[in-house]
Amino acid sequence: MKIPTIAKHGTIFCTSGSHKASAIFLDKELVITSGFILCDNERCVEQLSNAVKHSPVVEVDKYAELKDFAQLDFRVVCMHENVLREQPARAYQIVYSRRVKECLETMLEGLHVCINGDMKPIRSYATLFASIVILSTNLSKRIARDHIKALLERLQPSSSEGVQLLDKVVTVSTPFGDESFFNTLHVGHVSNIFGEQDCVLLLDTHLSSGCQGGAVYNCQMKMQGILIGATFMYRNENVSFPLAINMEEIGSIVLNRRNLCQSLSTALPAQAFRSVCMIDSQGCWGTGCAFELNGKQYIISCSHVLATDNITCVFNDRTIIHPKLVYKNPIFDSAYDIALMEATFEAEAKSSNWYCQLANYIPRIGQRLYAVGFPVFKSLANGSIFKPSIIPGRATKYSEGILFTDCSIQCGQSGGPIFDENGLLVAIAVSNFKSSLDNLIYNCHNMCVPVKDIYSILENYSKTRDKASLAGLQADWNVRSKWKLKPPVILNKL
Repeated sequence: MKIPTIAKHGTIFCTSGSHKASAIFLDKELVITSGFILCDNERCVEQLSNAVKHSPVVEVDKYAELKDFAQLDFRVVCMHENVLREQPARAYQIVYSRRVKECLETMLEGLHVCINGDMKPIRSYATLFASIVILSTNLSKRIARDHIKALLERLQPSSSEGVQLLDKVVTVSTPFGDESFFNTLHVGHVSNIFGEQDCVLLLDTHLSSGCQGGAVYNCQMKMQGILIGATFMYRNENVSFPLAINMEEIGSIVLNRRNLCQSLSTALPAQAFRSVCMIDSQGCWGTGCAFELNGKQYIISCSHVLATDNITCVFNDRTIIHPKLVYKNPIFDSAYDIALMEATFEAEAKSSNWYCQLANYIPRIGQRLYAVGFPVFKSLANGSIFKPSIIPGRATKYSEGILFTDCSIQCGQSGGPIFDENGLLVAIAVSNFKSSLDNLIYNCHNMCVPVKDIYSILENYSKTRDKASLAGLQADWNVRSKWKLKPPVILNKL
């Protein structure tokens, strides 16, 4: 896709700090970036936190307590006639979102971010993540506030371009803040929208540190958001969680105007979305899916999600049930990692089209698939909130007993459904891949149980209700070996 002429992109850093980030040129002089550019300047972090308590829009040179901030020497790098050029800049205005800060502090509690080699709780820097900084490269000219408003208004999506789940997006940023990767494009989707008034977007793009301050565009190349982070740590494991502030949120603050976002997916059949549930089993939690087979209703998930037989399932319409456990693999961490429960809705029965249907086929390599679940945070299905992420991907490999996909799957999505484009349940997400070489988790290399390979077992049980028939859900030695990633036999013809 062609980058729009309305905004150029670049990198930005402060001469007194070590952090580099991405930036967007609003015009020839004005630049916008994430407040996280200040992460390694504790004094300025404190000053900014105090300033935004009084107003969500702060003009730096008019606020006495921001004197140190106003004097910071920023440098902006942009491309001019195929040559990278560096020029000085000064901070002029801060735009702060209380809603984004509250979202990060509540829904995303537990995330940590790396700052100068140390892991810091995201809560300590929530104000920076919730702020954008507008700078000017013209150090001698005063910029009128109305001029900034006019430029930001040009970037606002129209009411017909409001963000929806599964919208295709293009991000422009500079990975690691390294100009060797200057203005890199990534194509992905909006996989979740959360926070008060849909202020935060979660993407499925493969971003890295340094993306903060980069842009998120829709297919019409209208700006949909500004990137605020991508890689974090959660319980000592790396997680990919590309976040952006919704442009609607920025517009509501600066322009005092908001278009209503349509956050309900239209690309995935409704019954597929309705059938997904959050599963809680005495503090151990994951994702599940309700399906119907031969007139019987069940919930399927992973065995390792169920710590006990005390199970609670929460659905999109706030229905809460306590299903009866029918089968759980008696051997922990062994294929197939499947648990089956009876779906009994005591308050009111659900119609057949409320449940998803099983796919009795193996997806072809490259076929579009959708992983649905609750990555990382149980708070995505808590109280009045029910925000499962919908993450597109493709089937990358199939071997008997295992389907591999490149959907981004992380902790909390265990037991979650993998749907095809018709909303048929084709697989159950089990795990991603953790390398023993670098101790990192690779969320886009994951392993799922193909429904086709267990379909006959489930079908037989739905007809006979003979629990002995479910013993077939314990895979044979060859399949178990594959799941444990034991190397295959290689014939040596030397």
